[in-house]
Amino acid sequence: MCCRYYYEDQIREMMEDLRASQTIKLAEPLQVEPGRDIHPSDASAVICRDGDDLYAKNMRWGFDNPYAKGLIINARAETAMEKNLFSDSILNRRCVIPASGFYEWDAYKARFRFFLPGELLFMAGFYREEQGVPRYTILTTEANETMKPIHDRMPVMIGKDEIRPWIADNEKLSEFLERPQIRLVREQDSGQIRMDFGF
Repeated sequence: MCCRYYYEDQIREMMEDLRASQTIKLAEPLQVEPGRDIHPSDASAVICRDGDDLYAKNMRWGFDNPYAKGLIINARAETAMEKNLFSDSILNRRCVIPASGFYEWDAYKARFRFFLPGELLFMAGFYREEQGVPRYTILTTEANETMKPIHDRMPVMIGKDEIRPWIADNEKLSEFLERPQIRLVREQDSGQIRMDFGF
């Protein structure tokens, strides 16, 4: 699961480096304020495709829920292709959500953050327009050893060099959704515990 992520102080510089290295065009000034936590319904930077080009633009986090109050902020990778609410978007409007890291809470309400030191994380997602506003949701999958002690779900992660294939290559879609997830660092909010898990 992912219900909160964040930007650290170097986010602007890292986004500029990413745009230059991946030839990502800028559709508008990005809302990537250093030190900011991103909550559901917030607008934040997302990378998507327009024709053959990649663009960075702002989108709001969460689809309107047609069945209940609130927003749909995550979609299960295992079943997204089967859901009417998601299937068209995941086939035709995939995106990548850059972050410095994300948060998760354990059963005792202790908060942990997950990140890669000195690197951006890239979470897989997809988007659609609702009343003229682009909105995205983040794909989640079964947790790997990094996450299992805290939660049974985690975001589907994309490598820096995989941004374009994830967004544009339908033939690789199943591979991205089914593969094991990358190693992350897990750190408790207090800073007293820092552990590196993986497989």
